[in-house]
Amino acid sequence: MTRQAHSDRAEVLYREQQLRENRFTDRLFAALMVVQFIGCIVVALLVSPRTWIGAHSSLHIHIWAAICIGGLLAAMPIVLAIKHPGQTVTRHVIAVSQVLFSALLIHLMDGRIEAHFHVFGSLAFLAFYRDIRVLLTATLVTAADHFIRGLFWPESVFGVFSASNWRWVEHAAWVLFENIFLMISITRIQKQTKKLARTTASLEKQKEEIEDVVRQRTKDLRRALEDAKAADKAKSDFLANMSHEIRTPMTAILGYADLLQNEEQSDLKEVDKTLCSINANAKHLLTVIDDILDVSKIEAGQMTIERIKTNPTRVVNDVLQLAAPRAKERGIKVSAIYSTPLPESIMTDSTRMRQILLNLMGNAIKFTDRGSITIHVSCDESQQQLLISVIDTGIGMNPKQVAEIAQFKAFSQADASTTRKFGGTGLGLRISNALATQLGGEIQIKSDEGIGSVFSFKIDTGSLVGIRMVMHKEAGVENTEEDLPQISEVSNQPEPHKNQLLGLHILLAEDGPDNQRLISFHLKKAGAQVTICGNGLVAAETIESTATDDLPDVVLMDMQMPELDGYSATRRLREGGYTLPIIALTAHAMDGDRQKCMDAGCDDYQTKPIDKNALIRACAKHANDSTAPSNVA
Repeated sequence: MTRQAHSDRAEVLYREQQLRENRFTDRLFAALMVVQFIGCIVVALLVSPRTWIGAHSSLHIHIWAAICIGGLLAAMPIVLAIKHPGQTVTRHVIAVSQVLFSALLIHLMDGRIEAHFHVFGSLAFLAFYRDIRVLLTATLVTAADHFIRGLFWPESVFGVFSASNWRWVEHAAWVLFENIFLMISITRIQKQTKKLARTTASLEKQKEEIEDVVRQRTKDLRRALEDAKAADKAKSDFLANMSHEIRTPMTAILGYADLLQNEEQSDLKEVDKTLCSINANAKHLLTVIDDILDVSKIEAGQMTIERIKTNPTRVVNDVLQLAAPRAKERGIKVSAIYSTPLPESIMTDSTRMRQILLNLMGNAIKFTDRGSITIHVSCDESQQQLLISVIDTGIGMNPKQVAEIAQFKAFSQADASTTRKFGGTGLGLRISNALATQLGGEIQIKSDEGIGSVFSFKIDTGSLVGIRMVMHKEAGVENTEEDLPQISEVSNQPEPHKNQLLGLHILLAEDGPDNQRLISFHLKKAGAQVTICGNGLVAAETIESTATDDLPDVVLMDMQMPELDGYSATRRLREGGYTLPIIALTAHAMDGDRQKCMDAGCDDYQTKPIDKNALIRACAKHANDSTAPSNVA
């Protein structure tokens, strides 16, 4: 409520209170008129008895005056008080009638001094209206009555047959004297009433504000409750889907592993299929875990990207190559169309760009039973952006589903029944949209149910000054391997040579027996000599008790171990002056985990599950970078 509104409301409250007082006073005077009418008749009967004229007696004329004039004076105020209570005209008519009743009473009592007190009483009663104008009207009528009757009939007002022409002024002065005090009283009451009205308006304002706050809080609580229920349901659905997505590949992994333990399993072809199934399901499980970690980073505001020189066409071809096997299984043509010349290189995060495209392609393949999937790529040189769209001829979505998907919530999908039919965790789009936003523009969705969908996003290219623009031909994947685009060198790394670590001594600190066997197997196969320590304490003591010439060339340090973890063991070695290469092995893959390992004194960082090729390359690199004399300070 504004200040003006507050003042207006206070004025309304004041007028409402004044109206109630006026209506009450009108009714009070209506009753008083009846009493005064009867009183005047009684006074006339007592003061003016019957008179005799000849042989007949008759009522005195004062009695007829009391009945007729008193009736007229009482009738009009009573009618107005009933018909129009609280009106201005009613107040002034009552004021006139009241002082005229005083004049009538004075006349009936032959101008006796005690009759004049009725005037003062009338003014006091009229002050109930809390209206100075009513007192002025009554005062003027009283003064006029005294002046006229004092001039022509002084005996009816002063009780004498002859009076001074200025005697009415004396009476008027007494009336004015009383009015002064009555007006002061009325003014004070009016001020108090207005103050009360302002206070009431303030209280009403506070009440409204409190009610608004209560309504808003109630609305917020209701919305929060609804959101909590929706979130709870979404998370329950998510956990159910996640359980399915994790347990399904685990079932395959454990089941096929059990088959390999079967002594009757002798068919090498079947063993190869079994191992392929275990490998595929393990990779799927790792993808699910990576998605969960990415969503956690997004929710924590820790998702970061790096901008390096990237060939956009190569990334698109990589995605086509990776999507080719699933597309071939479903008989879907997959292609890329380049509608404009594209820069040979842009500054972006190639890994995240590939991740977005792979997710959109994976979804398109999942929801497309026939037809084709096309990656449409164009470049807007003026805006320095690539526009990439994944267009499919799949099942499509209705407007409601599009609106639900376009919210990119972490724990929701367009339709729970869709999840049951097609599977999936529902995290991919949330992750892809967050990455797309950081790369240049959020994902835009267009879809027609039964026709197909288009998922588009933009990528900032960075400055294109001096970058050669190349027009590429369409690349496609149908049903033959000859049509496959060539995958980039980054995603087609050769197997490391079996003797790449020949002659190197590697100390492996790892508490898991299975991981000990697996990692040492790959290292030995690459030609390394491996020493295994069951925890960080054994590793540190082993190195500290080894002669300088026999120190390992590289230390592989698991960061989570009993007795002494990898962080503490590494710090202990560095504090002891050892400078030999230490490569961290850890299942911690969140932002900041790499830096935590570096801060502890490690030279490199490898995440679990271990990529054997990357691990062997890292060991070879750090072994070549170090020299024997520098292993200890």
